[in-house]
Amino acid sequence: MKQIVITAVIVCLSTLAMAQERHYTSTCGKTTKTIKYSEERKGGKVYLNTFQDNEKHEYVIGHGYKTESWKMVNASTTTDLTVTLNNGTYSISGFLNGKRISKTIKSKGKPWYQNIAYNAALTLKNAKSVEYECFRPDNMKLYTMSATNKGLEKFDGNSSVRIEVGLTGFMSAFWSCDYYFNPDTRMFVGYKGINGGPGTPETIISVSR
Repeated sequence: MKQIVITAVIVCLSTLAMAQERHYTSTCGKTTKTIKYSEERKGGKVYLNTFQDNEKHEYVIGHGYKTESWKMVNASTTTDLTVTLNNGTYSISGFLNGKRISKTIKSKGKPWYQNIAYNAALTLKNAKSVEYECFRPDNMKLYTMSATNKGLEKFDGNSSVRIEVGLTGFMSAFWSCDYYFNPDTRMFVGYKGINGGPGTPETIISVSR
């Protein structure tokens, strides 16, 4: 589930109508990386671009914070892939790691939140949990995920809303991670989770200082 985490944790909620940037620091063992996003609101939609290493993700987010389209670009891996959702069907086209992809997948009927970090705190402001759909970017398989509000908890020295994200069904026992949000602004402020096999160090993401 590493690729789902990467795409999900590199975004947060902005309340202003102008384009903005925000930076995060991701640490896993001795490896530290910078994550950046740029967000703009116009025409009732959110246009979000996220950047990590050589990879860029472009999102169009509409009513109810649901993803309407998603584009992933990485020149170093020959990836340029676009996904759109119309009338309950996902259309996938482009290149993934140099391999041509052109196919459709039927939605399972859940909302599409390709970046749960963007809307989780807002969606769960008055609810305990939600199930949603999300693609795993390394193989483009569609998963049903769950997000559950676990209440207030300290993160990076501050009181934060902790939301646990994991798989559904019998797979729920095998992996989960935690996102943290400012309780007042509902903005994403951090992440904790193990994004690999046994022995993989925990990944911690926090707002850059």
